[in-house]
Amino acid sequence: MPVEKSHINIEQNTEYLKRYAFLERACMRTLSGWLPGVPEWEAKNEFGLHIWESGDSADLLYSRLRELRCYQPERGISPRLKKLVQELDYAQNSAEVIATVYLVIKKGLLEAYRNHPEVTWSDFDRPTVKITEKVLPAVERQVAWAEKFFAGIEKDYPGWEAWRDYLAGLLTADGGVTGTATPVAEPVAPAPRPLLLPWKECQRVKSWPIFDPSVDFEPDRKQNPEAHRLWRFKHYVNEMTAAETLGSILWMTPEMTWEYQYNVSRHLWDEIRHSQLGQIRVQQLGLKVENIPQVVQIYNVMMTLPAVDQYALLTTVIEPNGMPEKSANREHWEEIEDDISAAAVSYDWSDENFHIRWGKKWTPVLLQTYGYKETPEEIAARTEAWLMEHTPVRMQAKMVVDAHEKNTGRFDN
Repeated sequence: MPVEKSHINIEQNTEYLKRYAFLERACMRTLSGWLPGVPEWEAKNEFGLHIWESGDSADLLYSRLRELRCYQPERGISPRLKKLVQELDYAQNSAEVIATVYLVIKKGLLEAYRNHPEVTWSDFDRPTVKITEKVLPAVERQVAWAEKFFAGIEKDYPGWEAWRDYLAGLLTADGGVTGTATPVAEPVAPAPRPLLLPWKECQRVKSWPIFDPSVDFEPDRKQNPEAHRLWRFKHYVNEMTAAETLGSILWMTPEMTWEYQYNVSRHLWDEIRHSQLGQIRVQQLGLKVENIPQVVQIYNVMMTLPAVDQYALLTTVIEPNGMPEKSANREHWEEIEDDISAAAVSYDWSDENFHIRWGKKWTPVLLQTYGYKETPEEIAARTEAWLMEHTPVRMQAKMVVDAHEKNTGRFDN
């Protein structure tokens, strides 16, 4: 007597995992592109974490797919699912991004991850079950955050429902997240809309103050330690613009390998964390983050460069040049027994070391992939000269001068 078929076979399991990974990667990409475009500070911070978590989930799924002998996980993805992820980028505001990425895609993934142990042969497929158990808590938190946050902003963005319904209809037309639900007719596309990505200028809530370079002067670290500490951590808050820059870089370099994209997603989240350490310290020192002048000019001027130039400038010029200043600050704060500030900059310093390594690894690949004739050294020199002319922040220019004086004993511009 034949046994009743109640679970998917290994080939079907592979197809499910391919779709999960494809959708996680799509969420990572769309959130990266939209990071500069959402004005709400809380959304920026959550997007930054979720970009990396989506990358982490996709990476775990890819590892399992390799074990299942699937080495080209995007081969065979249905045209409708590809259309869905392309359309994700065409949101027009925060509500449309959150309603589609989180309340359609992530919510669908959440249900699929919860159900997967019952769908597969769990006794024989424990590695897949363990992966769904690993990724499930992050997706649960992401969806819970989105539902709570969305309730507070949806009234500010009327008309978002039509875009959500269209994207949800595309997913349903392709059988849902697993691709196995009863298919329905594809929804009628709404009127054509512009692609806002990549954002040329990063967005902030209109009431937040904008940085004025003409009044930004660094207090003396030794003579006025309290003023210097507050000044420095106000600038840390503005490392949000580094995260936003990396978001646009990631979105603009889809031809690069998955390993690169995964590294950039982590680099992006690190910069979010650096902004958060600044926020924590300025709040401890009596200021509100919404009163900190926002250095939007850094992102805006960086976006006049191609993505490859931006990445090389950030990882082979700005971050290496900033390392001596971080070390000096740590030594100073340890000397005056400011353990909190010393701890904060210590973790920043550690992160930046990895970013510099990634810059050395990926800049040559970017140059080759996008047809540059320059060497990494040549693009570093060219973008550093550009930085000296265009940076709105004196601190960045000073780091360039200090680095040259340390290395050569003089600076020639």
